[in-house]
Order: sequence, then C-alpha cells, then structure tokens
Amino acid sequence: MVNYLQDFLVIKDGGKVIFSTPSKIITDELLFGGFLEAINTFYNLSLNDELLLIEGRSYRILFLVKEDLQFIGITNSFSDQKKARKELKFFCQRFLNKFSSELSSSDGTDVRKFKNFDSEISKSVKDILLEQLERKWFPL
Repeated sequence: MVNYLQDFLVIKDGGKVIFSTPSKIITDELLFGGFLEAINTFYNLSLNDELLLIEGRSYRILFLVKEDLQFIGITNSFSDQKKARKELKFFCQRFLNKFSSELSSSDGTDVRKFKNFDSEISKSVKDILLEQLERKWFPL
C-alpha cells in the first residue's frame, strides 16, 4: 500500500465507512467504523478534546477530522508515528481534493463513487509526487 499506513478509512458522521482499503486487520468495517465513531464522540463530549490516536501492543489507530469526515490510519505500533501522521494527512488532502464536489452534493450514502481512490492508495507517496512533478515540468 504505502510506506507507513497499513489501512486507511474514511468515516462519515454516524459511523458510516465511505471508503476503506482492503484490509487484513479489520474483519468487519461497519462494526469498526461505528465503534471508532462512538469512541471519538464519547471522547469529544466527555473531555471536550480531540482524539488523536489509540495505541495497542500491535497497532496504532490515528485520527484526523476534516469537515464532517474522520480519516483513520492504522499502523504498526512500532512504526514512526510522525511519518504515519504525515502520510494520513497527505491522503486525507488527496481524498478531499478528488471528491470535493461529490462530498458537497451528496450525503455519502453511495460509496461506489469513492472506490476508485484505491488507485491513489496503492501508489506510494513518492510515486504520486513524482507524477505531479512530471506533469508540471513536462506537460502534454
């Protein structure tokens, strides 16, 4: 997939998973999305604070909230947290840029339109940046 994130999910308000990478870690994405939404809401309301991560022995779950979406990245607990967070921010921004019109014109119930984001995730960050540079310096 990418360098640091093992899984990447986008969750709409209410716990609906509108995008997720094929996972070997998460067995039920609906249950997982609802659970993360519940924890995040409970944390926000109870402590009036933003939940940034949950860490266990094997995995770390990173949270990033933009607009009405939660972007979730799952990494190994021993991976570089700062680099994983940068990668999460990078893919969050790419998702928002690519689907801004779809997100503003729908309630997120038709998740099929977000499926083609898999191709973005399957590339490494370096590959994406190189493509952008090539387009800038060598336009068609």
